Amino acid sequence: MKTEVRVGPQVEAFVKSLAPAPRQALRRAIKGLARQKGDIKALEGKLSGWRRLRLGGYRVLYKETSHGGARFINCVFANPRSVVYEIFSRLLADQLGE
Repeated sequence: MKTEVRVGPQVEAFVKSLAPAPRQALRRAIKGLARQKGDIKALEGKLSGWRRLRLGGYRVLYKETSHGGARFINCVFANPRSVVYEIFSRLLADQLGE
């Protein structure tokens, strides 16, 4: 099954804001998602259905979908671990009108 990794605008902007070494490492880790590589974990609770990629102190939140025999990994949010879950939970709640 073909896998395509899609990087959203927030993730792209966050990665670009990093220093060269962590920027390169995070880009490699995101590309590795297509091969199920990296420290990946399914999230629970309010973020059930989402997954996270851990790279040091950074987290990338993504969701997997499949259409027409292809698998898509949609990376939608990235931030330091200290704030990523709280901010993303708030953003989701705002979008869902909760």
